[in-house]
Amino acid sequence: MAAATRIFEQQTNLVVLVETDHGPVVVKWFSWRHRLHYWLSPTFPGRAVTSWRIARRLVECGARTPEPLFLHSRRKRGFIRENLVITRAIQPHQTLRSLLKSESPISEKERAVGDLARSLARMHGAGIEHNDLTTGNFLVSDSGEVYIVDLNRAKRRTGLSTSQRAIDLARISFSAANQVEEQQLATSFFQQYGQTAGVDLDWCAIYWKYRARLVSKRRRKARIKELFGR
Repeated sequence: MAAATRIFEQQTNLVVLVETDHGPVVVKWFSWRHRLHYWLSPTFPGRAVTSWRIARRLVECGARTPEPLFLHSRRKRGFIRENLVITRAIQPHQTLRSLLKSESPISEKERAVGDLARSLARMHGAGIEHNDLTTGNFLVSDSGEVYIVDLNRAKRRTGLSTSQRAIDLARISFSAANQVEEQQLATSFFQQYGQTAGVDLDWCAIYWKYRARLVSKRRRKARIKELFGR
């Protein structure tokens, strides 16, 4: 049996890399953020099932995500007891966050954000709202292809409005070496996003508007936590 290499672990998730005869795979176990979630589990599909369904839909619509290989969700009397999903591993890789903060050429970063933009436009076109579009949730392969991961918060809708798309995209930070580079990367991203989405809007201006709102909201929440010593 192949040994597993731990990639990520916290109370709610355990992610490991396993070498197999058919190549490396990633196994993600889902636990519970709160005991109440377990007692409510008969009323929802579970995060592994959500990740599996969203991944399959992303593959269908041409958005990049690691290939989903296996789903296991075991219930007892309706309550979820085991919950895991296995995907093809993207090896080697770095996160988009690491790439954007690196000393790599701006052209390499622009290629990456352009590839991501096309995937996200297809994702939104398929009615999928990711709800956690941080640059740590995008994996960049050695060939420059960008893969969307952490799909368990995603929701599938009949269609996404401009504001729903903008709220989802506002979570992306184009933080780079300097503000000029950040602006350049955002412009490149939204040129590709708009072209692929086929929606002629000033997506870059819309993004900065919603991004400012999100940052302001986060600052207010942080101040409230400080006031209550949390």
